[in-house]
Amino acid sequence: MYDKPILLIGDSITEGFDVGKLLQEFQVLNAGVSGDSTVETLVRINNELFEVGPEIAFLCIGTNDFARNRTDEYILKNISKIIEKIISYSPLIKVIPVSIFPTRNNLPRPNERINMFNDSLEALSIEKGLKYFNINRYFKDEKGQLRYEYTEDGLHLTIKAYELWAKLIKEFVLAS
Repeated sequence: MYDKPILLIGDSITEGFDVGKLLQEFQVLNAGVSGDSTVETLVRINNELFEVGPEIAFLCIGTNDFARNRTDEYILKNISKIIEKIISYSPLIKVIPVSIFPTRNNLPRPNERINMFNDSLEALSIEKGLKYFNINRYFKDEKGQLRYEYTEDGLHLTIKAYELWAKLIKEFVLAS
């Protein structure tokens, strides 16, 4: 059993994750905010998020930056700043960058770009000595899109997708 607090930081996809139901065996603070991009997340990171003393922070952010026509370099630079800011508030925390989820027929967020970005995010994680949580591959269909049963709008997740994400988090945390 893992009894240390866990922090989830992200956008509406994270916010929609019912951690109280799907990760009830863990103490999880869900700090996902609908509409957030790396810009808002960077501003929103503050000491209050770390008062419970989380040992792990999963960082799943960036898809809204794509929709706002920001470059991958800009997004990665902001993610790097977010990681540094998290560590400044909690020096011993394990920051875990999470891959961007695939989409389904979502023009502002093409999967080809998401795949290339995820490769860059993994490289950034390695550069910073962080574990990278590549969950994108578990949510793809044979054409590389977000599986039909995992979304209703091509971006946000269904309960079935959140159940899979919860399973992957449990496996990742218990293996760490």
